[in-house]
Amino acid sequence: MSYTAGFAVMEVTVRGVLPIGDATENVTYFILDTAKSAIVGQVVLPKAVKRSLAVALTVKVPSTAGSFAIGMFDDGGSFKVASFLRVESPSVDGAGAAVGPSRR
Repeated sequence: MSYTAGFAVMEVTVRGVLPIGDATENVTYFILDTAKSAIVGQVVLPKAVKRSLAVALTVKVPSTAGSFAIGMFDDGGSFKVASFLRVESPSVDGAGAAVGPSRR
């Protein structure tokens, strides 16, 4: 997904462990801004893998987005959350950021 230069964006991280199975097709998972009920991003992942595989993908979303859910839409158009994936928002206060000595 690309945005024009006029849009402010932030990066979120999609993390999880993919299901194990024999399915070989890919599935599009949508990142939903739950406050606005709007799709703000997407990732394409395998439906299943042969052995345990953790994923961590960075996705750009509008900076105006709030809380997130990730999942897909069923045949009836209802959004179904993917229980094995989560969206991590960046920290706004810098907590957990690496801090080193400052040179002045």
